[in-house]
Amino acid sequence: MIKRPSRTIAVWLKKANPEETASIEVMEYALSILINTSLIIIISLGIGYSTGKYGETALALFSFILLRFFSGGVHIRSSFGCMVTTIVLCSTIPRLPALSKAEMIMFTLICILLLLWFAPQVDSEAGFNPELKRLFKIVSICIVSSNFIFWSSIISVSFLIQCLTLIPIKGDK
Repeated sequence: MIKRPSRTIAVWLKKANPEETASIEVMEYALSILINTSLIIIISLGIGYSTGKYGETALALFSFILLRFFSGGVHIRSSFGCMVTTIVLCSTIPRLPALSKAEMIMFTLICILLLLWFAPQVDSEAGFNPELKRLFKIVSICIVSSNFIFWSSIISVSFLIQCLTLIPIKGDK
């Protein structure tokens, strides 16, 4: 679904400026990530707006994406599957019953333990600097710990779902 427009745009960009552009494959990959992320944000916020939960959906989406950037996590094999899963999660979280303070504390502590154990979950072939990995782990823990200030049920659930994606699935690297 996203591959075809990404390829078309990459080819068009390469023809327009062959000397100063990256390879078609590199541009196609970057464009597919950009299109996928843009569609997730636009569709999720559209659903939130149409159901009167715009701010809550934006909060779920922002907290999920922010933590995922630093902590990483298991990927769904197809970009379409990733897009649908993220949209469903971020559009559903604001509709869940609010957590008690005790539940938020429990979720936050579970997240911190998962981050200590598994984060950051990055592609081992990327040659990720060990110092940077430590920094990303610390930043991830700080992000999750910020909910001890915000006390948001939406943030608690978003963080827990994201932290659960850190647990390696059998058969994955």
